[in-house]
Amino acid sequence: MEFADVTWGDVVSDDDGVLVVRGQVGDDPVVVKRYSVPRMAREIAHYRLLTLLGVPTLPVLGSGDDWLVLGDLVDAGYRPGTPEDLYDPHVARLLAGWYDQLHAAGESLPSMALAGLYSELDVVDAEGLGRVAARWPDLALQVAWAQDRLPEWRRVLADLPRTLTHNDFWYTNLAVAWDGSSALMFDHNLMGAGLRASDVRNVTVSMSSEARTAFRREYVRLAAERGVGWDQRAAALDEPLGHLAALVLASEADETPAWAGESLAWLSAR
Repeated sequence: MEFADVTWGDVVSDDDGVLVVRGQVGDDPVVVKRYSVPRMAREIAHYRLLTLLGVPTLPVLGSGDDWLVLGDLVDAGYRPGTPEDLYDPHVARLLAGWYDQLHAAGESLPSMALAGLYSELDVVDAEGLGRVAARWPDLALQVAWAQDRLPEWRRVLADLPRTLTHNDFWYTNLAVAWDGSSALMFDHNLMGAGLRASDVRNVTVSMSSEARTAFRREYVRLAAERGVGWDQRAAALDEPLGHLAALVLASEADETPAWAGESLAWLSAR
């Protein structure tokens, strides 16, 4: 499929250098993504990789250097995610299956392939923490505490296995099969290399207690069937690095994002 084959329709969004437009190719509904910021175009390669690895996501109908055409999720047999899905244990178990597939596929990749991918944990460095201190001067002592521990955290991180991580869970990036048999994530711009524990935290922090428990139990069960146990070292390391990564990213925004509130409270309590 060529870019010129698409008949453009309504604009869905135009944020952060990514224009998302509904369209058609013949009689088939599609979604077109056009990237005006080069780093955001990494999503094109991410979709190619997921397709190659057999990880379920929206079908890729065509792509170029700065554009991507995806199958419409409803036409592909899915409904859009809803806020209610964050409270549904059944949907949580379906999601656990998708994340287990993603992580297992990532572990099949050579370390060199993962090394070239974006990692949200890598933003936690001296420069990033400096931006956090500059943005929130009242937390300077807490940032200094983190800087003192950073070398040890980085040493432990280097010893932990990495895999593919989605890093961007929210119901607006979720699709659930109409028959309730499966679920998948789309919008893979922030996909990269990281820890299983980081992705599990990224998903479950937004869920109700019941859905969170259902996700974790199903995820641990499926991983155990693959011979992968829950890594307590990774989970313990993800707590500080996950919060600090969120604050490094939040420090770049004009206004403090709502999602940074929990991490600000965490750092304030150190």
